[in-house]
Amino acid sequence: MKKWFVLILVFLLMSCAHEQKEQQQSLQQENITNVSHDGSAKRSDQQHAEKAVEMLKAREDVKDAVAVQANGRLLVAYQVKHLHRFRMKQIEKEVGKALNEQFREKVIASHDLKIFWKTKALKEKIETKNISEKEIEKEITVIQKLSEEQT
Repeated sequence: MKKWFVLILVFLLMSCAHEQKEQQQSLQQENITNVSHDGSAKRSDQQHAEKAVEMLKAREDVKDAVAVQANGRLLVAYQVKHLHRFRMKQIEKEVGKALNEQFREKVIASHDLKIFWKTKALKEKIETKNISEKEIEKEITVIQKLSEEQT
């Protein structure tokens, strides 16, 4: 009797161990282990966006960055690492100054999480769909108004 009980118990434990792995999500709706992706949109006209993302990811206080470029405007959203949030105002000034010095275009930079999500969604639309320049410009305008509204 004990042998059968142990055998059934081992069988149950082994069958439970093969469940599909659930994807871990942070509060920012990002996969915690997947922070090495490139945050710039993949189009030929997005060189400045790619350069801005590389520049921000090189900083030790920035966790992730996303950028989109259209019609002389560069929309950059970034996330600051948790322990560096005490210096948020200083980081915001440094990032804004560095981006404005580096690029001639009008730079819209934000550390707000909602702006980060919207910019990332726009970047994914650009990558996956054949979205027109006019639609990109319209969405950047909406995100810009949202970022100005929250400051």
